[in-house]
Amino acid sequence: MNTNFTEPLRDVPLTVVGGRGPHGLALHLWLQDRGLSGYRLVDAADDWLPLYGPDGPMQAVGELRSPRELDFSLGCAEREMARFVDEDGSRPLANVYSLQDAACETFNLSATPENRAPRLAFWRYAGCVARRSGADAHVLKAEVVRLEPVSQRVQDTWRVHLADGRSFETAAVVLATGLKPHLRIPLPWRVWWQHLPEKNKAHALELRYQELAGKRVAVVGSANVATWEAAICAAERGAKVTLLSRAPAPIEWQLPFPGGWFRADGVAAFMALPAAKRLRVLKKTHIPNTSLPGLAARAEALGVRVLHYARVQYATPLWSGVQLQYKTVAGDYAEYFDLLVAATGVSPRLRELPLIADAARECKAPVVVGGPVRHRPILDDTGRWKNLPPLYPMGAHALMRAGFGANTLASAAVYLPLTLPHIVKSAGLESALPTREITYA
Repeated sequence: MNTNFTEPLRDVPLTVVGGRGPHGLALHLWLQDRGLSGYRLVDAADDWLPLYGPDGPMQAVGELRSPRELDFSLGCAEREMARFVDEDGSRPLANVYSLQDAACETFNLSATPENRAPRLAFWRYAGCVARRSGADAHVLKAEVVRLEPVSQRVQDTWRVHLADGRSFETAAVVLATGLKPHLRIPLPWRVWWQHLPEKNKAHALELRYQELAGKRVAVVGSANVATWEAAICAAERGAKVTLLSRAPAPIEWQLPFPGGWFRADGVAAFMALPAAKRLRVLKKTHIPNTSLPGLAARAEALGVRVLHYARVQYATPLWSGVQLQYKTVAGDYAEYFDLLVAATGVSPRLRELPLIADAARECKAPVVVGGPVRHRPILDDTGRWKNLPPLYPMGAHALMRAGFGANTLASAAVYLPLTLPHIVKSAGLESALPTREITYA
């Protein structure tokens, strides 16, 4: 891993911004399996998959929803999560459910933690795969602050500017910055949220749950998995928790998506549709807010107070805390809390991401203006953001092309491998690809 901040950086054909996340690791494995080099994984994180780590944004999540197919095997059986041996000799991912299991309605309504991947075990598994595959040799530990288009005679490229002042040129960029930069506070709340002291407010993906013992905490948001897990995690840390949900008791499903959104054949079929048809499919497909089976009962056992059909009206600073005003079917209420936790999800707006905002504006990079994929970049048939030098957004930013699986690990495990032949071509590496598809013993 390159950590020498005085050494000039050589140009590379392919760069992953957010390179220590799932997409960077999957890209490394796919290229390494085919004997390709010439790529750089740029990330300021100390560990692999920081989103899933002990102090990461998902620290309230105990077990993942993902089925066993969404791992880093990419066709290599030795890398399957089920084969992972943890530090204590156990196999914590051996019994993770499959997509076939989830097709059974009985399982989907009653799955237990024993059938799920423990978040920290999955994080250790990913780190193990990265170390054994030599992924660290391709990591540049640095923060990207700006992507600058560079005009060339044949194909425009990018200059990647780092926080330490260095820069380098690259032919193609895979943008895998995740959802952390896109935390959402509902528009009606912003007028009062911005005036609350920092110590009295937090987004669920930014909160340090270790510091909540003895505090009165209100978790506000929709009745989805993030809301319930945030409330449970806070209660487990010793907080007195009230959960205010706009909905009734949550729908409890292990996997609310149909399995086709996670399978390579299903994703490939969706990608092959015309853009207008893909948009119609996304509009007509209803994905409800759900929680994992058993979360409501677990919250009740921990003493979490749940207020259904509760709508937050306003909040103001009061003494050392916050007075929250909310409405339920029984009337209007005002209540004092030490901390408000917004479990309100994310709102991906890639054109507003500081490192790409200038380039997107100058090149008039288009985005969808309405519907279920509003603010997402408009991609061409190869997954490249239109009007820009070769840049391939991943994760939720690829929803328009990858479908609902883009919001999950399927983006790295399924969508990225399907897109990589186009990425490799844009980077000028296609001549080094093997003539036959890789097979594993």
